Amino acid sequence: MFIYSVTRIVKLQDIDAAGIVFFPKFLEYCHDAYFEYLMKSGIDLPTSIPSGEYILPLVHAEADFKGPLRFGDEIIVTIDNAIKKKSSYRVNYSVRKNDAQRTLCCVAQTVHAAISRTSFAPLKEVPMEIVRVLKME
Repeated sequence: MFIYSVTRIVKLQDIDAAGIVFFPKFLEYCHDAYFEYLMKSGIDLPTSIPSGEYILPLVHAEADFKGPLRFGDEIIVTIDNAIKKKSSYRVNYSVRKNDAQRTLCCVAQTVHAAISRTSFAPLKEVPMEIVRVLKME
């Protein structure tokens, strides 16, 4: 079970000299899926970031390489789940080849803090609209 899934193709510019996806691209794939999902769920980030009451900066990111991806591979990026803390939350992702085995190539996590846009102080809680959209309890 997952929250959101998006399919994409590995582009030529994503590849390093070894002929495989350059490792920071995995985090880019995950962040793109996160941003796209929030937007499709009604969170208008281009408007809310500069003028909303809160922002959700990325405070930690990690990715574990599980297998190579190459130029032209079709991949599936999923937001697997999200876990709420007091004023932050962790989002877990998977990146798989869109092959018969759904070969796992990367697992990743991002941690976002919920802070006041004006004071940069932590919020007392993650905003309810984010809790709802990311299906956190």
